[in-house]
Amino acid sequence: MGAQGISPQEHHRAHIGLLLCGDTPEALQAEFGTYAECLVRMFRLGQARIKVWNVHKGELPRDTHEADAYLVGGSPASVLDRHDWIMRLGAFLRRAHAAKRRLAGICFGHQIIHHALGGRVERATQGWGLGVYSVGLSRKMPGLPVRQNLSLPAMHQDQVVCPAPGLDRYAGSDFCPNYLTGQEGRVLTLQGHPEFTIPFLDAFLSAISHRFDPHLLQSARASLHQPADSTGMRRVMRDFLFAAPQTTREPTGP
Repeated sequence: MGAQGISPQEHHRAHIGLLLCGDTPEALQAEFGTYAECLVRMFRLGQARIKVWNVHKGELPRDTHEADAYLVGGSPASVLDRHDWIMRLGAFLRRAHAAKRRLAGICFGHQIIHHALGGRVERATQGWGLGVYSVGLSRKMPGLPVRQNLSLPAMHQDQVVCPAPGLDRYAGSDFCPNYLTGQEGRVLTLQGHPEFTIPFLDAFLSAISHRFDPHLLQSARASLHQPADSTGMRRVMRDFLFAAPQTTREPTGP
């Protein structure tokens, strides 16, 4: 399978794999860049050795130890789709977790990690989570504001309704109960998009406005004026991705 290098700084101890499950719409790339470029820029990953796998195009690491940590990005696809690449990604994530590779997930990535590790994802009866909305923090996390709420850009129809065994809930709400979850030192996932800037989300909503009810779209646009905690969440994600690797070899056998 192919892999595209982003950073030539091979000497740094942090080896981070980006598992891409979609890309920035082509019409927005001239202004905002590709999704891989967005993740590297917004999470300040330039000091790490970065490899990118376009999982939605059939690419996956040959070995879980090709990176210390894997970040699974967002996608227009649903975890509930029975695409071959989604099932193969789930199998890889199970192997990577068993090999104690750190796993981070955003939106679709959050859902597929839970799905792969034994949780349950469903189409939300509440409807779309669109725009900037707040959830309550159930525990303090270094790097996040002291206040009790967390607000981030979001764009999702599916939700984690039953977390995977061993993953704790850090933040949630009645609308999205399992919004921010983790397993200390091993897994960090969230439903929101801290890598999205407000101008990007605004442009993204315009590019796919035909998919939404006009009233929902109007409400989402109005929410873009409220403050977001993206900077703090980016710092939390970066610290997780750059943590020292654990030393466990990938399981062998069938």
